[in-house]
Amino acid sequence: MRIQSSHCVIRPVTPGDLDAVLGVYRQCEDFLALGPQPRASMAMVEADLKISADEGGIYCGVFDPDGGLIGVVDFVPCRFDGDPQRAFLSLLMVAAPQRGKGLGAEIVQLIEAEIAQDAGVTVIESGVQVNNPAALRFWQRMGYDIAGGPERLPDQTTVFHLRKVIQPDR
Repeated sequence: MRIQSSHCVIRPVTPGDLDAVLGVYRQCEDFLALGPQPRASMAMVEADLKISADEGGIYCGVFDPDGGLIGVVDFVPCRFDGDPQRAFLSLLMVAAPQRGKGLGAEIVQLIEAEIAQDAGVTVIESGVQVNNPAALRFWQRMGYDIAGGPERLPDQTTVFHLRKVIQPDR
């Protein structure tokens, strides 16, 4: 899988990308500080990659046109929790210097278009921590509604469940 726009390329990360992924995580410690592990580490990156693989996800880097890593996005394109109609957007992080430029919205739109290629998928779900009101506003601007929660998760974060109905490409 490779998704390209004039502003970025989204593709699965490779082992050679992991140091750059850690660099993005470190630039997103303001987000990480809202959860149980406020400091980025390679162990955190590796754990996220394993969770993605276990859930049937696609863990991707977001690269600028020159090849620099500027964000990460992780999503389950279909069959989330075994339901062929459900996709899940698990993670979106944009490096601090790239924020406020519309890149997050562009990434979400590109991933949604990729997911929508599967005519069987009708819903994209996500989650947002209740202590992250800016992220909640972002997701609502992107068309996601609160579909449940707040719910306390095993990692002790409390989240709202988000949901967006999509019209797949036919």
